[in-house]
Amino acid sequence: MRNRTIGINVRVSENEKKKLQKNAQKANLKLSSYLRKVGLQQKIYEIPDEELRKIYAGIVELKNEFPYMSNEEIKEKIAKMQSDFLDIYNHKKDGDDNGNNENMGN
Repeated sequence: MRNRTIGINVRVSENEKKKLQKNAQKANLKLSSYLRKVGLQQKIYEIPDEELRKIYAGIVELKNEFPYMSNEEIKEKIAKMQSDFLDIYNHKKDGDDNGNNENMGN
């Protein structure tokens, strides 16, 4: 049985609601769970996106193929993964899609 019986109504703009929903989705949380965690200052972990999964798959592939690859092939694969990772890192560091670097609940 749930012990959450008290409701809290909060007014936000349409734009704020979209941002909150987007942030909740990134953390794979329902909006209410996301807002509860943010309000209680609990840690929120963003789920790795598809680009990071691809880099991880590349690392696993490199590990499996390593014995059969030339040094040049290894360097090329590592350089590609490094470049892809930095692209993702810099995009996330710069903020959300509209250029704001707002707190994502972390």
